[in-house]
Amino acid sequence: MATVQAKGQGVNANIPQGGYYTVSINTSGFLDTETVNGGRVSPCTAQDFATKPTTLAQSLLVSRGNLRYRRMLDNLQTRSNIRLVNLVNTYAADAGNNPITSLAFGLVFENDSWVPAKGTDIDSDAYTTKILWIKDKVGEALNSTWTETMDVYNPTSGVGLTSTQNVTASAVHGTPATIVSAITVAEVAGFRSNVASEVAGDNASLHTNDTE
Repeated sequence: MATVQAKGQGVNANIPQGGYYTVSINTSGFLDTETVNGGRVSPCTAQDFATKPTTLAQSLLVSRGNLRYRRMLDNLQTRSNIRLVNLVNTYAADAGNNPITSLAFGLVFENDSWVPAKGTDIDSDAYTTKILWIKDKVGEALNSTWTETMDVYNPTSGVGLTSTQNVTASAVHGTPATIVSAITVAEVAGFRSNVASEVAGDNASLHTNDTE
């Protein structure tokens, strides 16, 4: 048997081979107190809700969740460009005072060969697969402290109802294992190339400086 490439069909065997993974985060067990640890993780801002947050403290929770979300995306594209698909944000109600209960999305890497597969996660467990690297990058964003100057919806600020705040978001839970267990990652294997020589293995991107 032989495989013959259809060169005239617009498929170039030399282009980077992408990878498609699904990510689901059950945020219901994360903290949601009006502190730097609250806010969970979400792409939503106060303006996205039918009923906006009723206090500045509740609005800051929304901003912290958004800050963690953006830092999570930064973490995930340290090796390859990414594209998000099928983003689903689940809340108990469409009101800004409600915490997000789950976040799910599809994650498409432009070059799956560049996704590392080696490191130690936030719970000090070693891993050797790309799926667990993705899980760790998500967990890292949720277990770290980030500070950013942001425009925050403030129902008491008067005209414009926004104010500039230094927003700090810290770990969403005091136990890293709880964060890790809330994250589920799976590969959509059918997205990969059907040509065996073009399929990246779990160790394809390992370099001497890959430690995570």
